Amino acid sequence: MAKTDTQIGVRVTKEFKEQLEAQAQKERRSVSNLILKVMEDYLEAQKDKA
Repeated sequence: MAKTDTQIGVRVTKEFKEQLEAQAQKERRSVSNLILKVMEDYLEAQKDKA
């Protein structure tokens, strides 16, 4: 994966953060890596729709 050189901040509920942490642990990823993968997959799917 390419080196990340920019950061963004996002506020989420405690419950949502807990869900992210649980899913990341299941996939043996960091929460940051999980979010990045989900966002990349979403953007790729949107590109295919255009």
